[in-house]
Amino acid sequence: MTHHVIPDRAALLAPAVVLEFSDDLRPADVGPLQDFLAARLGEIAHAQPEGTDARWAAEQLARTIGADCRDLHDALVSWEIELTEGDIDRVGLVQTLRQSLSTDWNRLVEVAQRFVGHPGHLPRWRHLRYSCAEHAEFVEQRTGDASDGGILHQNKA
Repeated sequence: MTHHVIPDRAALLAPAVVLEFSDDLRPADVGPLQDFLAARLGEIAHAQPEGTDARWAAEQLARTIGADCRDLHDALVSWEIELTEGDIDRVGLVQTLRQSLSTDWNRLVEVAQRFVGHPGHLPRWRHLRYSCAEHAEFVEQRTGDASDGGILHQNKA
């Protein structure tokens, strides 16, 4: 039996001041983004004449984005369970969940970026490339950082 040392639950699940990694995402991060997107997409939908294809498409997009937000929220609730149980490095479904968090978050952030000039847009909503510091280090060791164009880490024949 493996024993995991889990830090204080409240500290572990506290929202990060700055989102740096997808492991930092918490369910509370989704609500403000969901509200912002619903308002912006609702404005677009209501600007279209009723009964038009444009109105229908805008309303469907708003519904789809809302569903994506709810799905991400649910995934983050599951992620919190894995965090508190200390199982985040377990292969299989946990890693699939972990990898999907950044993909789902980044998809929503991309929509929000269309409204970056709006006063309600938060700088917190940005793309998250890595799941954690270890992941960032691993990728950067394999590919090199942007300043070397990957040259330092290419295999030499």
